[in-house]
Amino acid sequence: MSVYQGVFTPKQDLFRYLLPSGIPRNSLVIIAGEGGSGKSVIVAHLVKDAILSGEPVVYVAIDDDPQTILNQLNTFGVKTLEECNSKRLIIIDGFSYLMQFKKPQPCVEEEIPLDSPGKLINSISRVVDKYKITDKGLVVVDSLNDIVMLLDPTRVVEFIKSLRANFAKARGVLTIATLHTSTSSFKEYLLSIEHLVDGVIETGSIPEELAQHIPIFVRQIIVRKMRGVDSKQGPVLYGIDREGLKPVILKISGSTK
Repeated sequence: MSVYQGVFTPKQDLFRYLLPSGIPRNSLVIIAGEGGSGKSVIVAHLVKDAILSGEPVVYVAIDDDPQTILNQLNTFGVKTLEECNSKRLIIIDGFSYLMQFKKPQPCVEEEIPLDSPGKLINSISRVVDKYKITDKGLVVVDSLNDIVMLLDPTRVVEFIKSLRANFAKARGVLTIATLHTSTSSFKEYLLSIEHLVDGVIETGSIPEELAQHIPIFVRQIIVRKMRGVDSKQGPVLYGIDREGLKPVILKISGSTK
Protein backbone atom coordinates (compact mmCIF):
# COMPACT_ATOMS: atom_id res chain seq x y z
CA MET A 1 0.00 0.00 0.00
CA SER A 2 1.36 3.41 -0.91
CA VAL A 3 2.32 5.82 1.85
CA TYR A 4 0.72 8.61 -0.15
CA GLN A 5 -2.84 9.51 0.72
CA GLY A 6 -5.27 9.48 -2.17
CA VAL A 7 -3.37 7.49 -4.77
CA PHE A 8 -4.87 6.14 -7.99
CA THR A 9 -3.26 2.78 -8.74
CA PRO A 10 -3.96 1.55 -12.29
CA LYS A 11 -4.53 -2.18 -12.55
CA GLN A 12 -2.70 -2.57 -15.85
CA ASP A 13 0.71 -4.22 -15.58
CA LEU A 14 2.33 -1.45 -17.62
CA PHE A 15 1.44 1.27 -15.15
CA ARG A 16 2.32 -0.86 -12.15
CA TYR A 17 5.73 -1.29 -13.80
CA LEU A 18 6.11 2.40 -14.65
CA LEU A 19 4.63 3.81 -11.43
CA PRO A 20 4.76 1.19 -8.65
CA SER A 21 3.26 3.59 -6.08
CA GLY A 22 0.48 4.75 -8.38
CA ILE A 23 -0.37 8.32 -9.33
CA PRO A 24 -1.23 10.87 -6.61
CA ARG A 25 -4.88 11.79 -6.98
CA ASN A 26 -4.24 15.49 -6.70
CA SER A 27 -2.37 15.42 -10.02
CA LEU A 28 -2.89 16.91 -13.46
CA VAL A 29 -1.11 14.60 -15.91
CA ILE A 30 -0.59 15.17 -19.63
CA ILE A 31 -0.43 12.13 -21.90
CA ALA A 32 1.34 13.24 -25.08
CA GLY A 33 2.35 11.66 -28.35
CA GLU A 34 2.02 11.73 -32.10
CA GLY A 35 -1.01 10.39 -33.96
CA GLY A 36 -1.25 6.61 -33.66
CA SER A 37 1.23 6.54 -30.79
CA GLY A 38 -1.15 4.87 -28.34
CA LYS A 39 -2.59 7.80 -26.35
CA SER A 40 -6.19 6.70 -26.90
CA VAL A 41 -5.41 3.14 -25.83
CA ILE A 42 -3.71 4.35 -22.65
CA VAL A 43 -6.60 6.68 -21.79
CA ALA A 44 -9.17 3.94 -22.49
CA HIS A 45 -7.41 1.57 -20.10
CA LEU A 46 -7.11 4.22 -17.38
CA VAL A 47 -10.86 4.86 -17.75
CA LYS A 48 -11.50 1.12 -17.54
CA ASP A 49 -9.32 0.79 -14.43
CA ALA A 50 -11.19 3.60 -12.67
CA ILE A 51 -14.61 2.14 -13.53
CA LEU A 52 -13.60 -1.38 -12.48
CA SER A 53 -12.55 0.12 -9.13
CA GLY A 54 -16.04 1.59 -8.75
CA GLU A 55 -14.89 5.16 -9.38
CA PRO A 56 -16.69 7.69 -11.60
CA VAL A 57 -15.17 9.05 -14.80
CA VAL A 58 -15.99 12.44 -16.32
CA TYR A 59 -14.87 12.35 -19.96
CA VAL A 60 -14.61 15.71 -21.75
CA ALA A 61 -14.93 14.79 -25.44
CA ILE A 62 -13.38 17.51 -27.60
CA ASP A 63 -11.66 15.58 -30.40
CA ASP A 64 -14.55 13.29 -31.26
CA ASP A 65 -18.27 12.73 -30.76
CA PRO A 66 -19.54 10.83 -27.70
CA GLN A 67 -20.68 7.76 -29.65
CA THR A 68 -17.20 7.27 -31.11
CA ILE A 69 -15.70 7.55 -27.62
CA LEU A 70 -18.17 4.96 -26.31
CA ASN A 71 -17.46 2.61 -29.22
CA GLN A 72 -13.75 2.74 -28.45
CA LEU A 73 -14.30 2.09 -24.75
CA ASN A 74 -16.54 -0.85 -25.64
CA THR A 75 -13.68 -2.29 -27.69
CA PHE A 76 -11.55 -2.38 -24.55
CA GLY A 77 -14.16 -4.11 -22.47
CA VAL A 78 -16.01 -1.22 -20.85
CA LYS A 79 -19.75 -1.91 -20.62
CA THR A 80 -20.59 1.66 -21.55
CA LEU A 81 -24.41 1.41 -21.49
CA GLU A 82 -24.31 -0.03 -17.99
CA GLU A 83 -21.72 2.48 -16.80
CA CYS A 84 -23.61 5.43 -18.31
CA ASN A 85 -26.84 4.34 -16.63
CA SER A 86 -25.09 4.01 -13.27
CA LYS A 87 -23.38 7.40 -13.76
CA ARG A 88 -19.93 5.92 -13.40
CA LEU A 89 -19.26 7.21 -16.90
CA ILE A 90 -20.34 10.78 -17.67
CA ILE A 91 -19.55 12.69 -20.87
CA ILE A 92 -19.24 16.42 -21.34
CA ASP A 93 -19.67 16.97 -25.07
CA GLY A 94 -17.39 19.64 -26.50
CA PHE A 95 -17.63 18.33 -30.06
CA SER A 96 -21.24 18.05 -31.18
CA TYR A 97 -21.88 21.80 -31.17
CA LEU A 98 -20.11 21.74 -34.56
CA MET A 99 -22.76 19.45 -36.07
CA GLN A 100 -25.52 20.98 -38.20
CA PHE A 101 -27.55 17.79 -37.94
CA LYS A 102 -27.69 16.37 -34.44
CA LYS A 103 -29.01 13.16 -33.01
CA PRO A 104 -29.29 12.25 -29.33
CA GLN A 105 -25.88 11.42 -27.89
CA PRO A 106 -25.75 8.77 -25.16
CA CYS A 107 -24.10 9.36 -21.81
CA VAL A 108 -23.95 13.15 -22.27
CA GLU A 109 -24.52 15.27 -19.19
CA GLU A 110 -23.78 18.62 -20.81
CA GLU A 111 -23.00 19.94 -24.27
CA ILE A 112 -20.84 23.05 -24.51
CA PRO A 113 -19.32 25.15 -27.30
CA LEU A 114 -15.55 25.30 -27.13
CA ASP A 115 -15.22 29.08 -27.19
CA SER A 116 -14.27 29.84 -23.61
CA PRO A 117 -12.01 28.08 -21.11
CA GLY A 118 -14.20 29.39 -18.33
CA LYS A 119 -17.30 27.67 -19.73
CA LEU A 120 -15.50 24.34 -19.86
CA ILE A 121 -14.15 24.67 -16.31
CA ASN A 122 -17.64 25.63 -15.07
CA SER A 123 -19.20 22.67 -16.88
CA ILE A 124 -16.78 20.18 -15.32
CA SER A 125 -17.35 21.81 -11.91
CA ARG A 126 -21.13 21.44 -12.20
CA VAL A 127 -20.82 17.76 -13.08
CA VAL A 128 -18.31 16.77 -10.39
CA ASP A 129 -20.28 18.69 -7.77
CA LYS A 130 -23.61 17.21 -8.87
CA TYR A 131 -22.28 13.67 -8.46
CA LYS A 132 -20.16 14.50 -5.40
CA ILE A 133 -16.87 13.47 -7.01
CA THR A 134 -14.20 14.36 -4.46
CA ASP A 135 -11.06 12.42 -3.50
CA LYS A 136 -11.99 9.79 -6.06
CA GLY A 137 -12.62 9.37 -9.76
CA LEU A 138 -11.05 10.59 -12.95
CA VAL A 139 -11.49 13.61 -15.23
CA VAL A 140 -10.28 13.17 -18.82
CA VAL A 141 -9.87 16.12 -21.20
CA ASP A 142 -9.38 14.76 -24.72
CA SER A 143 -7.66 16.82 -25.98
CA LEU A 144 -5.90 20.12 -25.30
CA ASN A 145 -5.11 20.74 -28.98
CA ASP A 146 -8.29 22.58 -29.92
CA ILE A 147 -7.98 24.71 -26.80
CA VAL A 148 -4.37 25.58 -27.70
CA MET A 149 -5.40 26.52 -31.26
CA LEU A 150 -8.44 28.55 -30.25
CA LEU A 151 -6.93 30.59 -27.43
CA ASP A 152 -3.95 32.88 -27.07
CA PRO A 153 -1.05 31.51 -24.97
CA THR A 154 -1.98 33.49 -21.85
CA ARG A 155 -5.51 32.10 -21.80
CA VAL A 156 -4.25 28.56 -22.41
CA VAL A 157 -1.97 28.85 -19.38
CA GLU A 158 -4.94 30.16 -17.38
CA PHE A 159 -7.04 27.19 -18.50
CA ILE A 160 -4.40 24.61 -17.55
CA LYS A 161 -3.81 26.24 -14.17
CA SER A 162 -7.58 26.36 -13.54
CA LEU A 163 -7.94 22.69 -14.52
CA ARG A 164 -5.22 21.72 -12.06
CA ALA A 165 -6.41 24.02 -9.26
CA ASN A 166 -10.13 23.24 -9.40
CA PHE A 167 -10.10 19.47 -9.88
CA ALA A 168 -6.73 17.92 -9.07
CA LYS A 169 -5.97 20.18 -6.12
CA ALA A 170 -9.26 21.49 -4.72
CA ARG A 171 -11.27 18.28 -5.17
CA GLY A 172 -8.56 15.59 -5.25
CA VAL A 173 -9.70 14.18 -8.60
CA LEU A 174 -6.99 12.74 -10.84
CA THR A 175 -7.12 14.79 -14.04
CA ILE A 176 -5.73 13.50 -17.35
CA ALA A 177 -5.36 15.68 -20.46
CA THR A 178 -4.15 14.45 -23.82
CA LEU A 179 -2.00 16.43 -26.24
CA HIS A 180 -1.24 15.42 -29.83
CA THR A 181 2.37 16.32 -30.62
CA SER A 182 2.44 15.46 -34.33
CA THR A 183 3.92 18.86 -35.21
CA SER A 184 7.04 20.59 -33.94
CA SER A 185 4.95 23.50 -32.65
CA PHE A 186 2.93 21.23 -30.34
CA LYS A 187 6.12 19.48 -29.18
CA GLU A 188 7.53 22.87 -28.27
CA TYR A 189 4.26 23.78 -26.59
CA LEU A 190 4.48 20.68 -24.39
CA LEU A 191 7.91 21.78 -23.21
CA SER A 192 6.56 25.24 -22.42
CA ILE A 193 3.77 23.97 -20.13
CA GLU A 194 5.54 21.09 -18.34
CA HIS A 195 6.13 23.27 -15.28
CA LEU A 196 2.36 23.84 -14.94
CA VAL A 197 1.42 20.18 -14.49
CA ASP A 198 2.24 17.35 -12.08
CA GLY A 199 3.04 14.67 -14.61
CA VAL A 200 3.96 14.17 -18.25
CA ILE A 201 3.80 10.77 -19.93
CA GLU A 202 4.88 10.46 -23.56
CA THR A 203 4.15 7.54 -25.86
CA GLY A 204 5.35 6.85 -29.37
CA SER A 205 6.49 4.39 -31.99
CA ILE A 206 9.86 2.66 -31.71
CA PRO A 207 12.71 3.19 -34.18
CA GLU A 208 12.29 1.20 -37.40
CA GLU A 209 15.69 -0.46 -37.00
CA LEU A 210 14.50 -1.90 -33.68
CA ALA A 211 10.95 -2.72 -34.81
CA GLN A 212 12.13 -5.00 -37.60
CA HIS A 213 13.81 -7.27 -35.06
CA ILE A 214 10.76 -7.63 -32.80
CA PRO A 215 8.12 -10.22 -33.83
CA ILE A 216 5.24 -8.35 -32.17
CA PHE A 217 3.92 -4.79 -32.54
CA VAL A 218 5.15 -2.64 -29.68
CA ARG A 219 5.27 1.03 -28.75
CA GLN A 220 7.37 2.89 -26.23
CA ILE A 221 6.39 5.03 -23.27
CA ILE A 222 8.32 7.23 -20.89
CA VAL A 223 7.34 9.00 -17.68
CA ARG A 224 9.07 12.33 -18.13
CA LYS A 225 7.71 13.77 -14.91
CA MET A 226 5.56 12.62 -11.99
CA ARG A 227 5.57 14.62 -8.79
CA GLY A 228 5.36 12.80 -5.47
CA VAL A 229 6.16 9.23 -6.52
CA ASP A 230 9.02 7.21 -7.96
CA SER A 231 8.80 6.16 -11.58
CA LYS A 232 10.66 3.88 -13.98
CA GLN A 233 13.44 5.83 -15.65
CA GLY A 234 13.90 5.90 -19.42
CA PRO A 235 11.77 4.54 -22.28
CA VAL A 236 9.82 1.32 -21.72
CA LEU A 237 8.48 -0.87 -24.53
CA TYR A 238 4.89 -2.04 -24.23
CA GLY A 239 2.35 -4.12 -26.09
CA ILE A 240 -1.39 -4.73 -25.90
CA ASP A 241 -3.19 -8.02 -25.32
CA ARG A 242 -6.72 -8.96 -24.27
CA GLU A 243 -5.93 -8.17 -20.66
CA GLY A 244 -4.54 -4.72 -21.32
CA LEU A 245 -1.21 -2.94 -21.51
CA LYS A 246 1.91 -4.97 -20.77
CA PRO A 247 5.60 -4.03 -20.59
CA VAL A 248 7.74 -5.81 -23.18
CA ILE A 249 11.14 -6.94 -21.94
CA LEU A 250 13.65 -7.73 -24.66
CA LYS A 251 16.00 -10.65 -24.16
CA ILE A 252 19.29 -10.59 -26.00
CA SER A 253 19.76 -13.72 -28.08
CA GLY A 254 22.09 -16.12 -26.33
CA SER A 255 21.59 -14.49 -22.91
CA THR A 256 21.26 -16.89 -19.98
CA LYS A 257 19.37 -14.35 -17.86
